[in-house]
Parts: sequence; C-alpha cells; structure tokens
Amino acid sequence: MRKQPIHTGQHNRIAVVTFTVGVLLLPTQIGRACTAFCQETDGVVLAAKNLDWYLDYGLLITNKRGILKRAMLMNPREKAAVWTSKYGSVTFNQYGRENPLGGMNEVGLVVESLNLSETQLPARDERSTVSFWIQYQLDNCRTLEEVIKSDKTIRIDPDFPVPSHYFVCDREGNTAIIEFLHGKFICHAGSDLPHKLITNHTCAASLGYLDGYLGFGGDREIPYRSQDSLDRFVIAAERLRTCDADSLEECVQYAFRTLVEVAQDEDIDTMWSIVYDLANLRIHYKTTRCTETRTVDVRTLDFSSRTPVQMININTPHVGLLNPHFADYDADLNRWLLFYTVRHTPGFKEMPEDTIDSLARYPETTFAK
Repeated sequence: MRKQPIHTGQHNRIAVVTFTVGVLLLPTQIGRACTAFCQETDGVVLAAKNLDWYLDYGLLITNKRGILKRAMLMNPREKAAVWTSKYGSVTFNQYGRENPLGGMNEVGLVVESLNLSETQLPARDERSTVSFWIQYQLDNCRTLEEVIKSDKTIRIDPDFPVPSHYFVCDREGNTAIIEFLHGKFICHAGSDLPHKLITNHTCAASLGYLDGYLGFGGDREIPYRSQDSLDRFVIAAERLRTCDADSLEECVQYAFRTLVEVAQDEDIDTMWSIVYDLANLRIHYKTTRCTETRTVDVRTLDFSSRTPVQMININTPHVGLLNPHFADYDADLNRWLLFYTVRHTPGFKEMPEDTIDSLARYPETTFAK
C-alpha cells in the first residue's frame, strides 16, 4: 500500500523539544478534579467520567488504525517508542491531537485521566518512552490485561510530568486504577479494586476512607453535596452500590445522575460528563453549555487510514447522534485550541511558544502505512 501522510511533515521524526517542563507540574490546588467509575447492572457495562476543569473548549477526534507513530519526547537521551496503531478510537482532546484527556477505542477499551498531585513517574531505564500514554493504550490494547502488560515495555517520559492517574475499563467491565507513585507502577484491579471508581486521591487512600461510611463497614453518613475528592468517592460508591436501573436507557440515565451528584461548581466546574456504553460502542456526553445528550456511534465511524482524520467541536450546537456532523481534521484549529488552552491553564502558561508549536505539529509526523 502506498504510504499516505496524514499531514505533510517528517513522517516518523520530530525535532527534540529542549525545554525543562517543570512548569507543567500543575499546582496542588487544581489536583482535586474529576470522577470516573464503571457501573455494572444486569449485564449492562458503562464507564463514566466528569471533567472538572477551568476550560470547556475541546475537540472529539477520530484516530485511525494502521498509523505509524514515533513518540514525541522532551529529552534526546530517551528511547522513543515506535508503533503502528492497531485500533481506531474517539478521544476528547483539549491539549492537542494525539494527547487526549480520555476516550474509547473501537474494541471497547476506555482510558481516562484524572489529576493526582502525588504522581511520581519512574526514572529512566531501558524501556521505550511515550509522552501521550492514553493514546498509546487506545492505539494498541483491546483488554485491561494488555494495558497492564505494556508497563514491561514502555514508560511515560519523566520530562513530561503531568500529574495524573488513570481509569481503565475494557469491554468486559474489567477495570483498573493505574498510578505512578514513588517512581513505581501501581495497579489496583480485581480483588484490589472492590469499588470500580476513582477521584483525585490515591486509590489506597480512597478505599481506606470509604471504610468509615455506612454500607461499607463504618457508621458515618454518606456526605452528599460535598465536592471534596474523598467525599465524591464515597458518594459515587454509594450510588453504584444502590443502582436499581433496569433497561439500557435507565442505566445510562442513572450514570448521568451519578455524575450530577459528584459534579463541581466552586473553584472549578464540571465542564463535561461522559457515559461510555461499552457493549454497544456508543459514547454519550453532556456539557455545561448544553445539557442535552450528544451521542457518537463508534461502530459506524470510518477508522480506515485511507480516509481523513475527522473531528467535531465538543460544544457543537448539534444534539443527538453526531456522526453525520464530523468534519475533516483542521490542523489550524488544533493549533489554535492548543495555544488557547495552554495559555489559560494554571501551571502551563509559561510554556515556550516553540514547545506548543512542536505539540501542534506532532500529528504531522504520523503517517499511514
């Protein structure tokens, strides 16, 4: 097959960004944002996420299978991971294409990031390195087990230290919380994750806090209406424990109501809420600007590398099924969004312009095999 660049550029090479990214370490006061959970009811498996943040601008982007990529790294001494995407995906992007906040691939794997100020990434070793861990997993993995195994071969660039932990859920409902603490990969899954959710404290701290509440071994009342990270964990756990929805539609609406119960509107706001239907490969979401449900049917999207990447504004005026309204990817719009969000995010504002340019140009280094 003839090689077809996604955009003109140096194919699988990119200039090294010589920038110390200590400014990317977000301040602790914005480390208390977002909630994610897996809701299982009578065979219906849903994953859900609130984005609690300062900005509501964003793009939904279709990422193609069969695309050769070389990781963009900050340090020339690092060994860049190189891979060809196995799966297409739909992602929610605020900080540039290929660097999503979360999304779902065409085989039902969901990966979402949530802020965790305690994050400390592994030190340099012989493994290949990636900066955009979420997109790598959506490109390469079908199951939770595959995501966990990837830690043997790749690690996150320690010079791109965005403090996050990750909610991962596959189509069968297998769920994990993956964290990087004290330089080590920490995975809570199976019996180590009795409640399939996370907010913005470590998983261990959250589970320990939950033990003190009614229904979970303690005697404290459920702290409804609190927006504290640990309290949101308790509220979501109680909602999941008492879910009584029957039909698929009722299950989706129950998940959205749970997201309302843990929404925020104080220092930061809940900007959008997502419910992923893993069995039917559908993404439902609402935003602060539009409380009507928008839906993406992942099954009917074209993930072939022969056709252009597509995108849609997350705040599109369209509601209902969005598939007919996706348009071809616009590199200038991606660049504008990246500049805008970086310049309006505390902790990112001082990033040099050439670094932002490199992030914006990174998609041009990928190409169809």
